[in-house]
Amino acid sequence: MKKVILVLFSLALAVGIVYGLPLLRRQNVIEANIENETSLVPQEILSYDRNEKSYYKIYNRGRLIGVISDKNYLDSLIAERYKDFEKEFPNTQLGLGEDIYIASEKSYANFENIDDRIVDYLADHDLLGVKTTAVEFSTAEGIYEIIYVKDYEDFSSALEEFYSNFISNETIQKLIRGEVIESPSELGSVETNVVMHESISTKEAVVSPSSIFTSKEEIYRFLCYGRNTDREYYTVKEGDTLQGVGYYFGDMSPRQIMMLNPDVLHSENQIVTPGMQLNVTYYTSPLTIEVTKENLTQQLIVPEVPEYVEDEDLEVGVYEVRVQEESGIKNVLYEEKWINGVLESGEQLSETIIKQPKRGVIAVGTKQIYLVGTGNYIWPVDNPEITCHWGCYWGHTGTDIVNRYVKYAQVYAVDSGTVESKGWRWDMGNYLIINHNNGVRTMYMHLNTSAYVDEGQNVTRGQVIGQMGNTGYSEGVHLHLTFEVNGVRTNACNYLQCSLID
Repeated sequence: MKKVILVLFSLALAVGIVYGLPLLRRQNVIEANIENETSLVPQEILSYDRNEKSYYKIYNRGRLIGVISDKNYLDSLIAERYKDFEKEFPNTQLGLGEDIYIASEKSYANFENIDDRIVDYLADHDLLGVKTTAVEFSTAEGIYEIIYVKDYEDFSSALEEFYSNFISNETIQKLIRGEVIESPSELGSVETNVVMHESISTKEAVVSPSSIFTSKEEIYRFLCYGRNTDREYYTVKEGDTLQGVGYYFGDMSPRQIMMLNPDVLHSENQIVTPGMQLNVTYYTSPLTIEVTKENLTQQLIVPEVPEYVEDEDLEVGVYEVRVQEESGIKNVLYEEKWINGVLESGEQLSETIIKQPKRGVIAVGTKQIYLVGTGNYIWPVDNPEITCHWGCYWGHTGTDIVNRYVKYAQVYAVDSGTVESKGWRWDMGNYLIINHNNGVRTMYMHLNTSAYVDEGQNVTRGQVIGQMGNTGYSEGVHLHLTFEVNGVRTNACNYLQCSLID
């Protein structure tokens, strides 16, 4: 009998070894996996089965959140949560955010059911998302920015408003219709083309509600400034001009300041008043809008320096105009490239002479030539543009002029004469005064460096006398030109044809 019991015990032990050890090994493997992959939501293994079964793991960016007991039940819990978002995001559905994924695996383990806690975790950590539209910005190098919008019509409307800062809707519609835009036939500029350097595409996406742009205003701010949330404001003081404010904050033009402040500024020539709050943060847009314009300008053709002839019948120091010189006129067409409202370059396309210049003849009673002015004055810079007229603010007794296309441009003598003085003064900066020996003196202020000519030197009309600058009491690179007639300061536009460029 003892032998029979011993045989039965041995048999039972053998069966246990055959069937028990593999199960024990499988249990050890599962426990090792769970130990090496700790879930973000605590979850226990309740038991092990002899047979494998499928289950689902839910991950956030590679981190295990937990094991799902019933995927259909999880979906129903998420659908129930949509009620919290339905008012703000109607006619859509709630789902797992883009960083969440589910992996199917097999195991012998029976896991604790924590589906409710998993959904709570997803909601608390903003990992549930609503179905919406992703707007992708890309270049040839690939996608560089993505935003999510509640309503694509809001995006289209914001993009149209952003475009309107740089080009008129009328021109956009002409380009869409494929109409040919003719070069300007009258003085002024015409928009001929617009190009966005980047590409925009859309796709469906499921993202957290907190990352979705829900209004046109939010989208427009993004198109203007991207992810940049910093803004700088300036309070206008007595004596400020748009030109000066723009120069101080990034060398912006009055037009750029106007574009940033459409609620308070309606003109580039608007006089700003003390206390006015101005946004001085220029666009840091993720988009590059390039607008091409053709600008037809009218310019004077300066005749050659008059021919001076000696006349022994005239007293020394006396002169007589024998042939009155006349300036010519030409129309010059430029192609300009503007990037997000900033003039990047200008290239001359053509010019048409409207009136030929006439060279003058002056008889003088002295061998000292080029001392007497002709009385026919030229602009002191090429491509002139007036940035501040006579009296544009209190105490401004001159005319501020820039070269539209060259910042530190050459400065020319407006007429022949003698250099009376040059130097530097705190308000005038580097300056030069020319006496034209006919009752007129001209003053050139804020030169970049000391004038190129010396005191007592004779200069001819059109001679380069210096370089435009920003020295002394100045707000931006420009030339301050003053005419003094018989000792009285006078508006330069009385002697220069300002109407041609205004």
